[in-house]
Amino acid sequence: MSLIWKKDKNIELINEFIDSNLVEKGNTKNTASAYNNDLIQFIDWLNKKKFELKNLTENNLEAYLIYLGKRGYKASSISRKTACLKAFFKFLLSENYKQNNLMKNINRTNSSKLLPKSLPDNEINLIFKNLEKIKKNKFRNKAIFEILYGCGLRVSELINLDIENINFEDSEVKCTGKGNKQRIVPTNESCLRSVNDYVEFERNFLKIKDSKALFVNKNGRRLSRQSIWSIVKDCTKSINLSIEVTPHTLRHSFATELLKGGANIREVQELMGHSSLSATQIYTFLDNDWVKKEYLNSHPRA
Repeated sequence: MSLIWKKDKNIELINEFIDSNLVEKGNTKNTASAYNNDLIQFIDWLNKKKFELKNLTENNLEAYLIYLGKRGYKASSISRKTACLKAFFKFLLSENYKQNNLMKNINRTNSSKLLPKSLPDNEINLIFKNLEKIKKNKFRNKAIFEILYGCGLRVSELINLDIENINFEDSEVKCTGKGNKQRIVPTNESCLRSVNDYVEFERNFLKIKDSKALFVNKNGRRLSRQSIWSIVKDCTKSINLSIEVTPHTLRHSFATELLKGGANIREVQELMGHSSLSATQIYTFLDNDWVKKEYLNSHPRA
């Protein structure tokens, strides 16, 4: 017997799916009940968004999982709901309700230990305020932080930047990522101003050995990976922050802020230079502190 009774095409499909799992796969009633609750929640979200099941896209499903993250669901809960949707869309494919399995390439880990750490806005502001106090290589270091946080570049991409890769007119940074793939990342006025100040007030006074390199050391040679890690550590060690900051932390914060701001996960994938969507999906587990803050700011009874 089906666990839901509403006369709706979507509900009918869920009924068939649950019956199939009870009869053919031998799932327990508890499992069927959990599937029922997860899918009812999913259908309610579809109805609110005025989406039709037959016209759904992979991006729509990603948006739903991001929505769950914003609601404060733990990674383990989102992982379970993802597994439910995977089973449901596999069923829809097998029954010829859908031409392809939209959940095939969508995954969620159930281990919060794997989630990248990001910095809240107030701590990002503390870092940039502290950079103003540092005298040695002040302009260079600020430009490095602006690009790592403002463009989400990897360390390898940062150190390989040439001056010609900064497009001041179009506010873009061109970088070369993994597999020698190039991408263009939009940037902001603050980042461009920092780069310009660095070139004008510091780099131009050095004897440059590598004329193309944007970021160089005191000897005029391109900075190394180790140098960037040391710069980030030295510039943040005196600040009372919630986590230890590395270049990767700034990259993670870039991606997290984009998703919090409503960016499409495909767009974030492109900006991050990820070859597969699965690498970007991990950022959709948003931190509970931000979720609570959003609730307190937006809920009428909070």
